[in-house]
Amino acid sequence: MNTKYMKQLIGFTPIAALPESTAASTKQQLLTTIDWLQKEGAASETNLNLLIAIAQSILWSEESYIRFLQCGFDAAIELFDESSQNWDFEEAMLSRHNPRNWDEYKQLKQARAVET
Repeated sequence: MNTKYMKQLIGFTPIAALPESTAASTKQQLLTTIDWLQKEGAASETNLNLLIAIAQSILWSEESYIRFLQCGFDAAIELFDESSQNWDFEEAMLSRHNPRNWDEYKQLKQARAVET
């Protein structure tokens, strides 16, 4: 892991208001996410900078979080569509790797539908 990003992500995260057990758990989840991104080859500077921005953000709102999720799902769907273009259509649509089939994506779609 690039120590520049680790220091930014872990060293300056405003977690003072959290109970120690929550803070430790949150840090561990963040480290696990970073490890996963690296393992998947997705630990680009852009992705790590996004994580830094989230971890350091004081003005985080539900609307910002929803926009962030939508952006992430849009990217995941585009990547899946590109990587599965030679698959059988039915297989691609039913695949567990298709972000459109993830519960989190379905919940986000429902939340966005309720807003409009």
